[in-house]
Amino acid sequence: MNPLVQFAAEAVSPELAKGLMAGIALATAAISLGWIGSSYMKALGRNPEAGKAAGQIIIIAAMVEVTALLTFLLAAFLLS
Repeated sequence: MNPLVQFAAEAVSPELAKGLMAGIALATAAISLGWIGSSYMKALGRNPEAGKAAGQIIIIAAMVEVTALLTFLLAAFLLS
């Protein structure tokens, strides 16, 4: 085993690793939801007829939100 990997495995507790995993996943989901909303508003500003695609945007945002919810539930299960 690589000495650096072995040192990292000994230095980080499993609870900290699980917490970081959940934090990174939830932060990424929040950033992506903001990015989706921002891009939609920019497209709507350039082309007002793009409002017809609002249903597709809601579905994409819901998929990101479900991923964040599943990550939260997984983290709660792993950390308990």
